[in-house]
Amino acid sequence: MEGVFWGLAVVCGGLALFLLKITTTIYWKPLQLKKSFEAQGISGPPYRLFYGNSTDISRMTDEQESKPMPLSHDILPRVLPYIHQWTKTYGKDYIFWFGSHARLVVPHPELIKEILSTKFGNYPKFPINPLARQLVGQGLVGLKGEKWAQHRKIINPAFHMDLLKGMIPTIVKSSANMLEEWRKLILSGAPEIDVLKGFRDLTADVISRTAFGSSFTEGKDIFDMQTKQTILVLEAFHSVYIPGFRFLPTTKNRQRWNLEKEIRRCVRQVIDAREKTAITEKNGRYGADLLGLMMSESKKQVGVNGNSNAGLSTEEIIDECKTFYFARHETTSVLLTWTIILLGIHQDWQERGRREVVEVCGRNNDPDPDSLSRLKIVGMIINETLRLYPPAMFLLRQACEPMKLGKLSIPAGTELFIPILAIHHDPALWGNDAKDFNPGRFSEGIAKAAKHPMAFMPFGAGPTICVGQNFALLEAKLVLAMILQNFYFVTSPSYAHAPMSSATLRPQYGAPVIFRMD
Repeated sequence: MEGVFWGLAVVCGGLALFLLKITTTIYWKPLQLKKSFEAQGISGPPYRLFYGNSTDISRMTDEQESKPMPLSHDILPRVLPYIHQWTKTYGKDYIFWFGSHARLVVPHPELIKEILSTKFGNYPKFPINPLARQLVGQGLVGLKGEKWAQHRKIINPAFHMDLLKGMIPTIVKSSANMLEEWRKLILSGAPEIDVLKGFRDLTADVISRTAFGSSFTEGKDIFDMQTKQTILVLEAFHSVYIPGFRFLPTTKNRQRWNLEKEIRRCVRQVIDAREKTAITEKNGRYGADLLGLMMSESKKQVGVNGNSNAGLSTEEIIDECKTFYFARHETTSVLLTWTIILLGIHQDWQERGRREVVEVCGRNNDPDPDSLSRLKIVGMIINETLRLYPPAMFLLRQACEPMKLGKLSIPAGTELFIPILAIHHDPALWGNDAKDFNPGRFSEGIAKAAKHPMAFMPFGAGPTICVGQNFALLEAKLVLAMILQNFYFVTSPSYAHAPMSSATLRPQYGAPVIFRMD
């Protein structure tokens, strides 16, 4: 009997501790954070148990996405309606709640510079939802600290501009294939082409060839599977994570598990084949594509340091392949899509871009590294597109210990929300025409385009800036130049303007464009 009593006591004690921990997490800590910020003059929407303001965010977003908006570049109210609404209500500085976590909105470039300026930083990346981690694994996007630095050191050389220039013929070939398909559609009488679909296919083709050039078929299969995985993971990313949920054998969880297992198996096969070839031929070469360059640099680091841990394991290389596909495929396809939509609307800038391309490249010559470097107007157009329609709409960082940010004291555990889209559209930084498409603002370079150099950050900023930035810009510039060489186009009357926040900023109903050949 005494044993039963003590057993019940242990169970009750454990339950009491569990309830205390839950109460502390969802009530006591948020209450203390709220009081700390209110004492500094920072308020925001009221905190609600368990979900915070996530239900409000979902409600406002669903309401905006229920219908298109007028044809305007003032897209913040539709894409980030909660940021737009709460800024009007509480001012530029406020907190909101995602679950039990306080998010401090930081829209000031000077403070953002402080947050993003150090290599490891006092404000590390925000922990990824465990379900969303399937998309990037232990790749650069999800890493922090020394591990991030190790991966970055190994991966950086693969994105050196000289190596990227060597991939231009591959991008030209893929682009030429897409343009030939477009010509066939035009000649067959197709009234319009959905460029969003076209560019997604193009960037998948380019990334397959440049990442798995000597194993193209395997690359296509891998990336087709990861496209399916992306859809499933994004559903989880936009929800408050319930600990342990990812282990439940739900239908979607089983789909996620199976896709993840098969993707890793396929990439591992390609890596093993490269290893066997290098050993057989005794030349230490793994290929000139991005996978091969990454493997070579990883082996080089092992040789230099004499430490097997200095390189990347097979599983880490798999994760970087997954990260590269997700980040570059999404970024470049939506960048090209918005660029064509904007030039289809703003015919004057389309013609200015075309005149420059014809003058620099000619009508029939493929762009090369030298000609691409001289396409200044095309570069201005791409930058203005990135300003108005940045692929990533915000960044998240976290204060792991009490910090001082400007005049604010930031309690440990606070999440910092950097609203890239709002900053890119801020008249105080960009002038009264901040909502207008005006590539001319970049005529003297990025640093002089706005009142603060940190006002433009489509790829992030500081040491953690996107490693694939140069690759994305190179591909976008080349593809746009080839399109301007071959076609005149106008955004279709059937186009419904509906920018939406998904993995990236994309048109909700596609991007129909009417093309004609010269």
